[in-house]
Amino acid sequence: MLLSIVALGLVGCGDAPSPSAPSVPQPGPPPGGLQPTVTAMTPRVGSTRGGAWARITGADFQSAATVRLGDAPITATVLDSVTIAVLTPAHATGIVDVIVTNPGGLATKLAGGYTYQPPETFDINGDWVAHVGPDFELDMRFTIRNNVLVSLSCNMSPPLPLAAALSLSSGEFAVQNDDGLTISGRLVSPVNAAGTINVPDVPECRAARWWADKQ
Repeated sequence: MLLSIVALGLVGCGDAPSPSAPSVPQPGPPPGGLQPTVTAMTPRVGSTRGGAWARITGADFQSAATVRLGDAPITATVLDSVTIAVLTPAHATGIVDVIVTNPGGLATKLAGGYTYQPPETFDINGDWVAHVGPDFELDMRFTIRNNVLVSLSCNMSPPLPLAAALSLSSGEFAVQNDDGLTISGRLVSPVNAAGTINVPDVPECRAARWWADKQ
């Protein structure tokens, strides 16, 4: 009887399934393609509210390359193999890395390449060259001295001598003249601004959008 029990036990052990070996994940293919290089982002300072446009320069950018400022992906357009145009998102105050990744997975980083600052730290005073209209195809220029709009021309009109004080708060500004001329905007970097304008006597500049570079 004892031999029978032992035999049955051995048979039962022989029928038990063998433990399977754990599966080992297979490594993915290594990054390939071109290795991009970033040399600069211009301007390298922008508003914490975002909305700043800038250019990244370097080498070997591919058409579907992506860009991150720190951990944040941003809107980017590869203009050619050495230039990428970007539009910055809102971000907390601070310094971030500029990271460009080509479609094959190879990436490059410009450490500390961009700085976010509160827009109220930017100076509105100076000479501004702007583009205005539905496609920003028209020329516009204005000058601000001591927070006063002192001159403006739109679509090649003669400069209008002005003395209109700006209302300025947190990097946003506005002015309205007695003749109905109005201009408002926001500073998106120390050298860039965007907004709207209405010049009653210039049809192309009525209720029009603009963006500008400080000279």
